[in-house]
Amino acid sequence: MKWFRFDIENKILIPFVLLLILSIVTLGGVSYWTGYQMLLRNETEHLQKHLKSYSAYLNDLNRQVEAGALDMESAKGQAIAYYHQTDAENGFIMTEENNLLVSLFVSEEPWIEAFQETEKIDSGGSVQIGSNVLVYRQYQPWGWTIGYGMNRQMFSQEVLDSQKYMILLAIVSLVLSMQAAILISYHISKPIRQLVEAFGRVGQDHMSEKVSLLRKDEIGQLAKAFNEMIERLRISTTKLLDMTRFNEDILRSITTGIITTDSSGDLLSVNPAAREILEQIPGVNDREFLMLKDIRQQIQKTLESGDSQNMIHTLQQQESPEKRYLDVMTSQLKNEAEQVTGVICSFRDITERKRIENNMELLDRLSSIGQLAAGMAHEIRNPLAGMKTSLQVLQRRLIQEESETSQRLFSNTLYEIDRIDSLITELLNFARPRKPEYEPVEIPTVLQRSLDLHRKTFEEKMIEVELKLKEPGLMILVDQRQLEQIFLNLMLNAVNAMEEYGKLIISGYQQPASPFTGPLVVIEFEDNGSGISEEEMEKIFNPFYTTDPQGTGLGLSVVHELVKENNGQIDVFSKVREGSRFRVSFPQIKAGEREKYEDQSINY
Repeated sequence: MKWFRFDIENKILIPFVLLLILSIVTLGGVSYWTGYQMLLRNETEHLQKHLKSYSAYLNDLNRQVEAGALDMESAKGQAIAYYHQTDAENGFIMTEENNLLVSLFVSEEPWIEAFQETEKIDSGGSVQIGSNVLVYRQYQPWGWTIGYGMNRQMFSQEVLDSQKYMILLAIVSLVLSMQAAILISYHISKPIRQLVEAFGRVGQDHMSEKVSLLRKDEIGQLAKAFNEMIERLRISTTKLLDMTRFNEDILRSITTGIITTDSSGDLLSVNPAAREILEQIPGVNDREFLMLKDIRQQIQKTLESGDSQNMIHTLQQQESPEKRYLDVMTSQLKNEAEQVTGVICSFRDITERKRIENNMELLDRLSSIGQLAAGMAHEIRNPLAGMKTSLQVLQRRLIQEESETSQRLFSNTLYEIDRIDSLITELLNFARPRKPEYEPVEIPTVLQRSLDLHRKTFEEKMIEVELKLKEPGLMILVDQRQLEQIFLNLMLNAVNAMEEYGKLIISGYQQPASPFTGPLVVIEFEDNGSGISEEEMEKIFNPFYTTDPQGTGLGLSVVHELVKENNGQIDVFSKVREGSRFRVSFPQIKAGEREKYEDQSINY
């Protein structure tokens, strides 16, 4: 069912029509009542004249009785007979004893007793009993009350008959008035409806909307004011949209992540840089970032103190050994009234910066150690060479005189001198490595050759080796001999960290470009050995640091130095008693560019 629409036109029309109906009905009612009263009065006056004439006749009869010409009974008989001869169809004659001598008035309502109890006026009059009107006159000489009865309803039809043209005119006037009211209400409501429709279109972002009303009244002034307001609103909206787009462009273009929250710490907005940074952290999105204990504490401290807070947070998921470092700045978010409405949290991923800082610190230490080692190596090697020569001469002179025990002592001494010389060679290689000769190198080839060189070592400890290369033909631009040395040292480090029946997984794959690096080739060496503690993790690349009693402590230091010389990066992820994963990554070279570097040696 469609409900009646009570719009502005109906709000104008309905009261107008109701007022017209009320006026016409009131006028008709007054006219009807006036006609009714007039008929009643005329009929009453007409009956009073009849009664007056009849009273005069009774006076003549009474004078004849007084003169003796008639007796009383004959006079009353003549009077009653005369009464019947007149127009007395509704007449009645009542004696002093309230006896009806004549009763021609018939009514459904009982009127006799009520009339008998009515106090009457000597000169006569009229009285209303129910719907009846009784017109009477008293004739005192005989003690009679003569009168006529009338039913008021008899006048209704007469009034309607006499005023039917008036009623018809009223109906016609009502119809015409309603038509006029409809036209007037439409004329009044049309411009208002146009304004409302214009407002509705403006609400739907139609800022070019105009209202054309060529009127000089208040509605015309309202339309003019509306057009001026819309123009000002359009200009303001355009400026606001331009400013909003400008601010959005800033937030979208800035490389700093920005997150805003309300005063309860609930997320309000996140810019693209924030999402991009958080996507680099496994298992952390914008909402989970705000739920981190350290971040919530920093936000709460900002809200309580009112001061900006700058902290560096380390994020690391339990299932992932990777760490990310975020430089987080929080400050209060205020409105124009300087009321605190929330917190703005800006942050940058400084993982690469931290890695460079750590590498620089390590390089500074390595440089100092390298300079010291180079000097010590030269100072030790010279007397060591003399000692070896002297022992060899003594061994040849005394070889026949010596016992088997002496011969074993000479051999062990020479072995230890050779071992010290090998250590010094490694130390010199670490302190002063040769410059790399870059060339395109296929990873699978170098890995397979390194595995072949260590095959006997793997077999002695019954270590299972699994080689997983996701893409064939992985190629990088490095020094091939130095890359082989890197792989050999990492394999040997894994073997030393595992017991018998261990497992070494070597993986190679391509890593897509990130905001910080281009595409990379990644080689991972993952063992299930003893693992490395967090305290040891910071020292594993330091020269001479080792947990292997038979080790020199230079293997991983040399790896770190060679990786750096070949523009690569090495990362370590480890858990105690679960194993370690060394990840070496180098910039990728496309297979199609190999010809460019053939027969060339590129030095940096």
